Amino acid sequence: MKWFLVIVVVLNVLVGLYGVLKQKPATDIGAQDINAAQLTILPAGWRPASAPVAQREASAVTALTDNLDASVATPAAALPAIIASQPSVQKPVMQKPVAPLKADTPTVAKVELKPAAKPVAEQCLAWGALDAKQLARVQGGLPALKLATAPQSSVKEEARGSGRVWVFYPPLATQAETQTLVAELKGKGFDSYIVKTEGEFRGHLSLGLFSKEAAAQALVTRLRAAGYDKARVDARSERSQVTTLSFRALDAAQADKLRALQQRLLPGIPLRACS
Repeated sequence: MKWFLVIVVVLNVLVGLYGVLKQKPATDIGAQDINAAQLTILPAGWRPASAPVAQREASAVTALTDNLDASVATPAAALPAIIASQPSVQKPVMQKPVAPLKADTPTVAKVELKPAAKPVAEQCLAWGALDAKQLARVQGGLPALKLATAPQSSVKEEARGSGRVWVFYPPLATQAETQTLVAELKGKGFDSYIVKTEGEFRGHLSLGLFSKEAAAQALVTRLRAAGYDKARVDARSERSQVTTLSFRALDAAQADKLRALQQRLLPGIPLRACS
C-alpha cells in the first residue's frame, strides 16, 4: 500500500506548511509610534481573548508535526500494523434496481369459443279432420311415438252427408192451402206430411227419404208429370264435431314415425303442414 503512505506524508507536509504560514511575524513595538492618549493600563494577569484559540491551533500543529515525524521514522515492518489500525474503507455495494410495484392486474381466463351448434329443424304437422271414432283410434296409437309434448286439439262443427236424399215440396202461402195440397197429393198416390220441427225446413212437405239419388229423382219426375213442378231434392247432412290434431316441434325422426302411424291407421286422412 505504497500509495497510502505517500498520501499520509503529503497530508502531513501540507498541514505543516499551513501552520507556518498562519504564524504572524513578531511585531517590533519599539519601532512604532506610541500615542499616550491611546494607552490603556491593563490589570495584572490579563490575557487576550484570542489566546485559547491560538493555543489550540499551536497544539494542533505540534501534534501533526509529531505524527509526521513519527510516520517518517516508522520502519517498514511496522507499516502493516499502522495500516490495520486505520479505519477500513468499504467499497460501495451496487444494489440491483428494484422493479416498481405494479398494481394487481386481474387475470383474464381464456375462453375457447366453440362454434354454435346448428339448430335442429323442427316440423309441425296437422292431422284431421277426425270424427269421434277416428279420433279415438288415433289417440290409441300416439303413446307408441313417445312425443315430448302432446298434440294440440282444434274442435269445430261441420255438416257431413248421411248418404240419404230427401224429396220435399215448398210450403204454400197459408197453412190451409198446404193442408189442401197434402190431401190432393194423397188422392193421386203421393204420401206426404208437413214438417213441424224447428229449422229452415219448418212448414215444408216431406215426400220421402231415399238411400239412392236415382230413386229420389224418379219421384220428382212423377210429381212434375202430375202437375207438381216445385218438388226438390236435397242431399241430407248431419252436424257433427270434428277434431284436428296439431303436432308441433317434431324432429325428423318423430315426423317419420307419425307418418308411419298415419299410413297404418287412417291412410285416407293425410298429414299436412300446419297452417
